[in-house]
Amino acid sequence: MEFSKAAHGRKNDKRIFLNASKNADGKTTLLAKELFGDLPYKQVNLAEYEIPQVGKGTGDYEYIWNQIKAADILLIGTPIYWSDISGYLKTFIDHLSVSEELKGADLYVIAQGSATDQNAALTTIYNTLNHVASRFGMNFVGIASMDDEVSQLNEVLHHKMN
Repeated sequence: MEFSKAAHGRKNDKRIFLNASKNADGKTTLLAKELFGDLPYKQVNLAEYEIPQVGKGTGDYEYIWNQIKAADILLIGTPIYWSDISGYLKTFIDHLSVSEELKGADLYVIAQGSATDQNAALTTIYNTLNHVASRFGMNFVGIASMDDEVSQLNEVLHHKMN
């Protein structure tokens, strides 16, 4: 898998991990830790908040948005459920309103699942999150689903810092 160049790589960058897994410390989180390495970051677990379906109010959406806006580096991690992103992430995305608050940020994505062939799912997830990145003016660095790809993304992130 090819990755784009990272735009950010300063020690004081604001790094956010938006965890769309039901597990705060599951495989998605372990891969996020591998990607960031020893760099500090804030983890926001969507499963800990209430975000209703669109049309049913906003719930904790604004609180979560306030945690991630103005990030220099945003990592979105999602398990693959039924060949797509988790419902937590889909509902969060449904609430998004395009703004300038993430413009120029680097977007990294981890999508992990247990099926042996995730190519169709990864294509769908890539297309969805690449569209989000495009609408917000973000730099989509890449998507990883396996340990070796996460290691490669780690190198992209850390290369910018050296």
